[in-house]
Order: sequence, then structure tokens, then C-alpha cells
Amino acid sequence: MENFSKEYLDYYHNTYSNDHCGVLYIIATPIGNYDDISLRAIKILGLVDILLCEDTRRTKKLLSHLKIKYKTLISYNDINADKKRPFILKQLFLNKNIGLVCDAGTPLISDPGYKIVQECYLKNVNVTHLPGPSAVINALVLSGLPTNQFYFGGFLSSKKSGREKQLLTTKYNTMTGIWFDTCLRLESTLKIMLYTYGNRKISIARELTKIYEDIICGDLENIHNVINERNQNNKPLKGEIVIIVGGYDFSTDLNIEKLKLIIENKLKKHTLRDAVKLITEETNLSKKIIYKEAIKIINTI
Repeated sequence: MENFSKEYLDYYHNTYSNDHCGVLYIIATPIGNYDDISLRAIKILGLVDILLCEDTRRTKKLLSHLKIKYKTLISYNDINADKKRPFILKQLFLNKNIGLVCDAGTPLISDPGYKIVQECYLKNVNVTHLPGPSAVINALVLSGLPTNQFYFGGFLSSKKSGREKQLLTTKYNTMTGIWFDTCLRLESTLKIMLYTYGNRKISIARELTKIYEDIICGDLENIHNVINERNQNNKPLKGEIVIIVGGYDFSTDLNIEKLKLIIENKLKKHTLRDAVKLITEETNLSKKIIYKEAIKIINTI
């Protein structure tokens, strides 16, 4: 700790540094194919004293497949997390090793589990992560869309108005977008995306790592038509899906009015120099064009 000043940190964590308590292991589990589990995950699942599960029934199936004897399984999810955290911390201070798993994939991604990690750090409890499968990364890698920068929006709202708001706020995001949704409302979601984003490239991933894994790639308009036709023929896709959307491309959609709006928003938070630099990086447009429009806006204020 001597290399870090506590004055500037919320917390500093050196895994396994506290010999007076157990360890919280955040364990990634398969998203569909049981063979994707890591050797390290199998080892720790067999060693922990308590296993926190999103759904104990699904975790029992995994443990049974791995031939791991059931430990103490405790339900830990969105509904009961706040009530369970004090008990979990108490067990950790009693030198119990605890594992945290979700139904599939990497825990804490699009769920409130991060709060237990915060509590552990604040109380100097050991925490570590056993990396593994993630639907987000799996779908992105298979999408055929840019992977150097991406935005994960989590689950799209079950309400149409909520989805409209979520998608509108990312309309001019140049990064590849990733969303979780269900096939039940896919046609509606694609319709909103088409209206909000225009005809971008997208990818829909379903049944990832399973025998019937589907990756559908193409223009938003074409995919919307295909999904709509399947629904009309009573052959809808089923299950949960990951939607990957290409980022906004300024170079193919140069609109001075849109550019002015972006410049105005940047100037509210940044200096002229910084605003021009940021917009240039985000849009790949000429620095001269951006600077010229920015000066016009400043002169009218």
C-alpha cells in the first residue's frame, strides 16, 4: 500500500492480502455449452464453502454435470441481494470461501452484483474473478462488425417507449452497440432501430455456443423484413438474443445541421480547441470544416 496514497483512492485492493477472511470468487460459467467451463472454475466450484446462485436449480444442473457435490447453495439475485449482502460478508469474515455465479456467462454483467464487490473492497475482503464465457464478447466477435470500440447497453426495455428512449440516446454513437433483447419483441425493436438509426449493418446472435447457434448479419432493413415475414408465417425466432449494431458513420452521412448540433453540445462542456479535437476524432471529418462551423456558432452566441 506504500505506493498508493489513500487520499486519492476510493479503495485499493490486493487480492489474497487479508489472511483473516475468506475469498469471494466471481466465477464465469458456460452460456450454453458445458465444455466451455474452465479448469480453474471447476476446481474452485469444488472448493468453495458457499455458492451464491442467480437460480439454484440451474446451478445444480451444472454441478451435477461436472460431478461436483452440492455445497451450500444460496439464492442471490436482483430481488434479494440487498438483504443477503450482510450475511455474505459475515460468512467471509468467518473465513468462508464463497463463489458467485449467474445462470449463464460472466456474473455482474448487466446485473447488480457489483455492489457486493464494492462492499468487499470497502471492508478489505479478498475478491477475485475467474474469467470465462460472456454472451457480450461472443456475439461481438461473431458479428463481423468493428470490435475495436464498443458500447454495451444491457437489456432493452420491455416497454416500447423505453426502447425508443434507450436507442435514441445512442443514435450518434460511433462505437458498435450491443444490446440484450428477446425474440418475442425483436420485430418491434428492429422497427424502432430502423426509424432511429437508419439502415445500418447489424448482427443478431441466438443460441450462442449451442448446436443451433444462429448468427444473422446484414442491413437492418433486410433483417427486419425477414423477421417480420417469419412472424407472419408463424415461424418466429425463440429465446433471448444479442443484437449488435454498427456505429454511426459521419463520413457517409454528412449533414451540416447535425454537425452544428454536435458542436453546440461539445462547446457547452469543452473549450473550442478541445471540442474541435474531440469531434474530429469521433467523426473523422476535416478539422477545418469542424473549426469553421464552430467559429460560426461562437460568433452567433
